[in-house]
Amino acid sequence: MRTIPKKADQIFVALRDRIVYLEYLPGTLLSEKELCEEFRVSRTPLREAIRRLEDMGLVKSIPRFGTHVTAIDINEIRCAFEVKKKLEALAGALAARRISKDRLEELRRITEEVEAYPEGAENRRLIELDARFHEVIYEATQNSILKEFLENLHSRCARLWASNLSVVIPPEEVVAQLRKIYNALKQGDEEMAAKVLEDHVNFFIDRLKEKLL
Repeated sequence: MRTIPKKADQIFVALRDRIVYLEYLPGTLLSEKELCEEFRVSRTPLREAIRRLEDMGLVKSIPRFGTHVTAIDINEIRCAFEVKKKLEALAGALAARRISKDRLEELRRITEEVEAYPEGAENRRLIELDARFHEVIYEATQNSILKEFLENLHSRCARLWASNLSVVIPPEEVVAQLRKIYNALKQGDEEMAAKVLEDHVNFFIDRLKEKLL
């Protein structure tokens, strides 16, 4: 299997984040010409990035009509959460077994930043910190297939949260959960890490259910 070029990967991350954080709203048409000019690339790496976004369900390409950002499908997100919470538990168990000191330290720093997050501030930065916290855990699993699945699912679910910033999630509640996850991983407790990560996902599901699910 060929490696995705670094430039295509950078474009993918940039476009994914714009979609997840609603800089590109559902229905937005992505112009190949404009994006190639912006990123200073040929169509090849751009199309590679768009193909990955399409695999994630974030965009849809239609011949002769172009590529547009997909709508947020609530039923699809519900299905994604059902799968995500079980895979997060698996990731927790594997990470507890394999996580390095450097990654543990990064989790500690993220938790402290969330703890210092201003009450009542916009949720976007909180979403970004939560995403990075989970990404570190996915990396710690040392399982590239699981990491790819979970990054896909997390992006889909984060877009729903970003579309409902009025759903207030107190930082102190998030901090309490992140500390439980961090402690379980630090202790190498696979069973506890699996449980607290699944509980963490359920917490967000319950919060969003109040609004949509």
